[in-house]
Amino acid sequence: MTLPSNIAPSSFLSEVLAAIGTSAAFATRFTVEADPQLHVDGVGTVQLPVSIQAAHRLCAVAQPTPHGYKDQTRLDPRVRDTWEIAANRLRFDSPQWSATLDRALDRVAHDLGLPPGTPLKAQLHNLLIYAPGQFFATHQDSEKADGMLGTLIVTLPSRFSGGEFVVSHQGQTLRARGSLTQLGMIAFYADCLHEVRAVKEGYRVVLTYNLIARDSTPVAAVSTQEIATLSAAVHAFWNTPAAPRWRSDTDIAPPNRLVYLLDHQYTPSGLAWHRLKGADATRAAALRNVAEQLDAEIFLTLADVHEIWNAEDNYQESYPTGKRHASNHTWNDDDDDDEEDDTTDDSSNLELIDLIESEIELRHWIAVDGSKLQSEQSRVDDAELCVTRDSSDCTPFQSTYEGYTGNYGNTLDRWYHRAALVLWPRERAFVIRARLSPLWAIKQIGTRLKTNGTVEAHQWAASLQPFWQSVVARAGDATLLNATLSVAVMLDDARLAAALLAPFSLAQLTPKMAPHLLHLLERHGLAWCEERLRQWTPPHWQNHEAQLTWLAQTLPSLVQAWSRAGAGGVDLATTMVQERWAWLWQYITQTQANQYSKGSEKVTALTATSAALLALIYASHEAKRPPLRQPIIDALLSKQLPIQVPLGVLHAINTDLPDLASLGLAPVHAHCLQTLSAHLAQPKRAADDWSITAPADRASLQELNEPLTRFLSSTQRQLEWPLAEPKRQLIRQFIDRHELPLKHETRRSGRPYTLVLEKTLALFKRETAERQLWTRELAWLTQAGQASEF
Repeated sequence: MTLPSNIAPSSFLSEVLAAIGTSAAFATRFTVEADPQLHVDGVGTVQLPVSIQAAHRLCAVAQPTPHGYKDQTRLDPRVRDTWEIAANRLRFDSPQWSATLDRALDRVAHDLGLPPGTPLKAQLHNLLIYAPGQFFATHQDSEKADGMLGTLIVTLPSRFSGGEFVVSHQGQTLRARGSLTQLGMIAFYADCLHEVRAVKEGYRVVLTYNLIARDSTPVAAVSTQEIATLSAAVHAFWNTPAAPRWRSDTDIAPPNRLVYLLDHQYTPSGLAWHRLKGADATRAAALRNVAEQLDAEIFLTLADVHEIWNAEDNYQESYPTGKRHASNHTWNDDDDDDEEDDTTDDSSNLELIDLIESEIELRHWIAVDGSKLQSEQSRVDDAELCVTRDSSDCTPFQSTYEGYTGNYGNTLDRWYHRAALVLWPRERAFVIRARLSPLWAIKQIGTRLKTNGTVEAHQWAASLQPFWQSVVARAGDATLLNATLSVAVMLDDARLAAALLAPFSLAQLTPKMAPHLLHLLERHGLAWCEERLRQWTPPHWQNHEAQLTWLAQTLPSLVQAWSRAGAGGVDLATTMVQERWAWLWQYITQTQANQYSKGSEKVTALTATSAALLALIYASHEAKRPPLRQPIIDALLSKQLPIQVPLGVLHAINTDLPDLASLGLAPVHAHCLQTLSAHLAQPKRAADDWSITAPADRASLQELNEPLTRFLSSTQRQLEWPLAEPKRQLIRQFIDRHELPLKHETRRSGRPYTLVLEKTLALFKRETAERQLWTRELAWLTQAGQASEF
């Protein structure tokens, strides 16, 4: 089949899909001559038409009806004002009512365009009574039952005015009023916006049912010609280079996938092949047929859409500049509501001008057989996308409006829950599914290697390389690393094994993976394994908290496992300890040199390394390489580290460590005893001693150094110092950075202004608290030294 040459394949495909299943309606209405002989507990049988007296009796036993708002249930008569009687208080005494309802459901299924053979069930939800003045504002249904795809409302005959029911979808509207002699039936899909306008006179009484699609496998009727045209359009879509996104764009390869956004909206509980609505069901059947013809895989997924629009607010002067939520209430019908609730977008004062950015992520993948595809969230490229209904025509579940900020104009963020059909050629399946689930891909390669499919396994592994780093960065964890290590052990190609392992990090390595590393050591040698360990080491400034935690909790067990495996394992453990100590010492020195951190912040950060330092000492012991720990012990004994760090190391020791003396910590214990004893031997500060020891790094003060040092070391409490603003700022920053017990303020008189410095009582309070802490620590050290051998 020859396709039009004057239209892009994506546009032609959209036109072909739009022409399939266009006869389906979003709602239907009709009347039925029947009397269900409704019986209500506390009222009795309700005669038709419902009289005003009967309506009064119904209201007397009813409750005000709440509405859902996100995950809450609220009573708010500004949104929903009506009376409700629960389904468990209702029954129907007419023996013909069940058959009447079944015939009505057959017509509903036909009118809503459900595939032939789709069995519908009507689940009674409640009885609603609308008195004069009562209403339900515009809202959208959520699914109150598994498999619910819509709602059926049965209006009982009564005399009332107003109370018009209005349902709309994609710019079309259906209205329904009551009847004095017949039952009024109106059914619609759950994602349609609808409202009940205020009753003027009389009472509107309705039964509401959840429409549920029972499990089945209906097949929508699609002509052979439609299938042929659609098949050619999909084939052209997959084989036509994408349009450049900008002038220098070179990534114009044909799209790997077709992602078609369905017209209706779905939730995870309501998404299934047999529950698709209207034209969605027909188009899905057509695309499944095309997938068979083109030897393609097809999946049904949820699609989370985020759009950012330039928007104009016709009432902008009534809102302050900045962020606010558009009038977009989300009412969920999760609990006690009736003819539905979910999302309402009342932002009619906002006019969408230009689409700035759109982002779509796919999740919750369902195969044709109903099985779930294990996958991470998958982002959709523009070139993969095909739509017959723009998201801007749907109802967003959330909107956020950003007013004019100076850099950008007015912007409106909108989020939608949609669904999509995703197809790709089976020949591209491995690469595409690997992007969705890297763990699945690695397991497939492992299975091939175990079943003598070595050539194909190597081809698959090589095909991962262009995107492997990005998918591991997004979805990589210990589970994926463990699986990848097991595959790397089976690969003969050292270069390919290294490429598969390259994107991971050391923090994902766990003790149970130690055997994999030993097998790799045997297969590829020590140098190869050492390079992998170095490759997994992030810079000292990146994610250091996770690195410190890994050092403290994982390194000892890992080194223990390797060291017990023989000489090769000991060599690998030695390399690990050396590399980790180099990393940790660089982190410590960089932390000390950080001129933007306060002194207390540095002490806190350095003390946090104590458990990691102890882990390295213990790992050296397990590797039976005492010289490895000596640089660490030397650092703990030096004046480079605050005393809190060696104290933290000693505190980190627990009873799980078998032989404290063998760790070589006796010098550290003695160092802490000596240092604290020396501190406490100093006389206490006299009550009139206001002198402060000046910090060592005063070079940045330049000519201000000497006056400030003189003031700090004296017993003078206050200094009035005429200084220009840059110098005042320098002094203030110095005081704050070193947390000196000084209060500073500027007296704004004269030229230049005067910086007033005053020493505070924090000088005495800090010293008292420090002496109390050192006293407790010294007592603990003494007791610990007596109870164990350091």
